[in-house]
Amino acid sequence: MSDITNLTDKITQDAQKRQRQYIKKAQRDIEKNEQEKKKQIQRQTEENVEQFEKQRRSDLSLKVSDIHVKARSQLLAAKQQLLKELFDEALKKIRGMSEKEFNQFVATNLKQVDLNGDVEMIVAQNSVDYATEENKQVWQEAAVPEMNLSISQNTVPKRGGFLLRQGEIEYNFTFEAMLSTSEEELSSELLNLIFKEE
Repeated sequence: MSDITNLTDKITQDAQKRQRQYIKKAQRDIEKNEQEKKKQIQRQTEENVEQFEKQRRSDLSLKVSDIHVKARSQLLAAKQQLLKELFDEALKKIRGMSEKEFNQFVATNLKQVDLNGDVEMIVAQNSVDYATEENKQVWQEAAVPEMNLSISQNTVPKRGGFLLRQGEIEYNFTFEAMLSTSEEELSSELLNLIFKEE
């Protein structure tokens, strides 16, 4: 769990750094856009003040509203892009864990599941290099005494981590599934931290 905490701290630090860059760019674009619109509206209003005054006020209101809508859309797009980059980087870091870290990851999760009897472990394709005979022995020893853990020759395609199966019961400890769950849980919290209004 300390790996996930460290990862979350790193994600937050990276996010705050990127957030400042995205906000500065978005603010410059918004200010430039607002200045251009204001100049255009001012010239049009000066040409026919009496004749078009009422219409121009309405146009101004609509255009300012449109600018705010576009600004919010740009900020939302920046937030979504930032989250995607953060979780892509998190996945890259998780995939690069050491053999010792992977063994600890397996052992921790084996102890947390509520399974006993025959349980099949399926190592994911991107983690198959960890599945040495020595590590398989470590994993089997890490299983709770009530569990008879066997390591499958099959793999989970295009994923990292592993699955545990017992009949119809399946525990998904693939990196992608775990990050997807974390992304759903953490996205709102991360965005609040990163884009906290001062």
